[in-house]
Amino acid sequence: MSTSYLGGGAAIAAEDVPALYAGANFYTPAIADLGWTSLLAWTVSLLERNGPVPLVRPTAIAPDTRCAAVCVIGSGAAMADLPPTGDEFAMAVRELAAMTGASDFDAVYPLAAATVSAVVPVAVASQLGVPLLDADGEGRTFALIHHTAMHLAGVAATPLVVRGVTGESVGIRVLASARVDTLLRSNVEVLGGWAALAGYPSTAGELCRAALPGTVSRLLNVGRLLRESTGADELVARLAAVTGCRRLGRGRIVELEHLSRPTDLMNPAHPSTVVIDEVGGGGGGGGGKCDSGRMYRLELRSEIVAVFADGALVAAAPDLISLVNVQYGEVATLDNLEPGDLVDILVMPADAVWYSAEGLAMVGPASHGIPLDHPRRR
Repeated sequence: MSTSYLGGGAAIAAEDVPALYAGANFYTPAIADLGWTSLLAWTVSLLERNGPVPLVRPTAIAPDTRCAAVCVIGSGAAMADLPPTGDEFAMAVRELAAMTGASDFDAVYPLAAATVSAVVPVAVASQLGVPLLDADGEGRTFALIHHTAMHLAGVAATPLVVRGVTGESVGIRVLASARVDTLLRSNVEVLGGWAALAGYPSTAGELCRAALPGTVSRLLNVGRLLRESTGADELVARLAAVTGCRRLGRGRIVELEHLSRPTDLMNPAHPSTVVIDEVGGGGGGGGGKCDSGRMYRLELRSEIVAVFADGALVAAAPDLISLVNVQYGEVATLDNLEPGDLVDILVMPADAVWYSAEGLAMVGPASHGIPLDHPRRR
């Protein structure tokens, strides 16, 4: 089967949702599916009833078009226990419009083009009858609401609205963006453990300079590739061609160390370590051979944040670091790793903004308690 790749203008139809979700999971391979089946089915049914959602770049619409970011915030387990009734996200967008004194928003976009938060904006766009922007604020996913390219460009996260499954909602305004998460997390807990979030009210003109373009179509392209590939070597080679990722090495997991260190309360995580003993023929870009025998230590928080090879830091956040299970030829989630698993270690570069001095200060190794320079900055 040949892969059909999206360019700068397209639409998302019901049949595209599985690929979108597969790509969204690749950009945050932390945990396995938490029961998103009903949410995905809801999105598919909306698209079947209302038709495809237009997918447009911010540069393709009027600069004064009012836009809002949408995402899921909180616990995936809580969302599985208390699934959405269907109107939470659209109502959050409408309430945000009321907070800003506008009649409505004319386009929506994902705050983070990853996880289920990449799928929900498609459903919201369908419900509101507006286009979905082919852009987001992170190009992957980060822990805190102000960890976005928009924040770095001076676009404020607030006002924002979080709406729970019970019909209750909370509006938040802050003077300092770093305060957003402090206020959000206590409120989200009260709302049921998860909530629909609408925030970063802005215009398309502002997003042309502040958001990361092309990230939604990128998910679709990667998702189609993931669903078509039949083995680990083919998958890694095709991912390298599409995403620019490289294979650091191939090895067996020999140790899993969980919850060994305290976590930073402002950066939710579950610190742990994975040790991988390299075997021959696994590393070197898209699939070439490498010298065998290196010992890799992967530092995990809510994602893989650093890779050490024989004690030297070779990759770190904001790089997207993934593991591919060689036996099954698929991306491995961090909660399903077992000693003895044979895995490929993949490193994909993040969007360029995250390697600036400001970006690395926000989401680089030091933000995860690793006081070392990023390999790109040496």
